Amino acid sequence: MDRPNTPPTPPKPTPTGKTRLSADEARKVFATEVGPRVIGGIYRNAYWDTVYRVAGIRYGPDALAAIGWDAGWGITIQDPRGVQTHCTAWERDDKTVALPEVTVYRPSHGALPLGHYSTPEAARAHVTDLLCREEPGALPVWLADDLDDPLSPVEAHLFGRGGVPEPTGYVITPLIIADHYDPTADE
Repeated sequence: MDRPNTPPTPPKPTPTGKTRLSADEARKVFATEVGPRVIGGIYRNAYWDTVYRVAGIRYGPDALAAIGWDAGWGITIQDPRGVQTHCTAWERDDKTVALPEVTVYRPSHGALPLGHYSTPEAARAHVTDLLCREEPGALPVWLADDLDDPLSPVEAHLFGRGGVPEPTGYVITPLIIADHYDPTADE
């Protein structure tokens, strides 16, 4: 190992005497130490030969509060020993085991897909813009196929005569993107 469990170099004081980095500054400075780790991801530590899940990543003052010293960043993990927060850097022999599922939102009109977005708000903004071009001043309401299912597609409706919402044909479908193949997922 190049640097097993070696804490990163603490920030040097600025001319004004400031030593602590803001969260945004720390995020940039310590990107290499954090490596590819993301919250919800599962990783294998080569040095300890253990598997762990990342529960949180903190930077700047939040990291100081979490680990008790000014390392600039801290990572909270859950492994067979329990939950710990530390600032152990990503090593070149460490491995990514699994990444969390990601949900993307696909607006469409009939069979025509209109892109993919990381938030439902962005997908709704796209459809709202298209509806406003077709019918200036249009304010869509979004009605779900299944009220109990958070991943149910929603369709844009506009109020017609008599205050009854009428479908527009614009639908936003949430899609779950898995990081690996699960043969039991379809069962």
